Amino acid sequence: MISPKEFLETELANGISADNANFMQLAKQTVNQLRIDYSTVLDFGAGTGVYSEAFRQSGKYVKAYEIWDEHREYIRQKFPLVWIVDQPVTTDLMLFIEVAEHMTDDELVALMSKINPKFILFSSTSQVNPGFDEDWGHINIKEQSDWIYFWARCGYEFVQDLAFPTSWSKLFKIKGS
Repeated sequence: MISPKEFLETELANGISADNANFMQLAKQTVNQLRIDYSTVLDFGAGTGVYSEAFRQSGKYVKAYEIWDEHREYIRQKFPLVWIVDQPVTTDLMLFIEVAEHMTDDELVALMSKINPKFILFSSTSQVNPGFDEDWGHINIKEQSDWIYFWARCGYEFVQDLAFPTSWSKLFKIKGS
């Protein structure tokens, strides 16, 4: 399994960084596509913090949750105004971008029993890459229809497919809202 340091180094080498203008633009496009009412954001599994910063720059109140020290330090260095939290919290919108494949269903259910975001911007690949997935900690890869069913079991309904940040991005909202 790849270490947190190797994970970050690979992300940065592949342009998933504050120094890549195209990636920063992708994050801004991700913000600009949303047509929902929200003011607070939790970037769960914030990685390099680029999405957190884009939402912060758009005027949203953002909290970034990231478990790896290497990523947390990168965020602090590149985006000192992004608020890094030690525990996930309930917000209007949770960014859940390329994180679910690293968590078991039980971990996901436990997370959602603690927090109740009104909306979830969700993206998780359905592409299986033998050898790659295990090294990168991909333990939960589902078809997109299975993710919709999973989130429905957690109390969320599918709203729409989104164009950004990936071709499999989706917006969910809590049922009854």
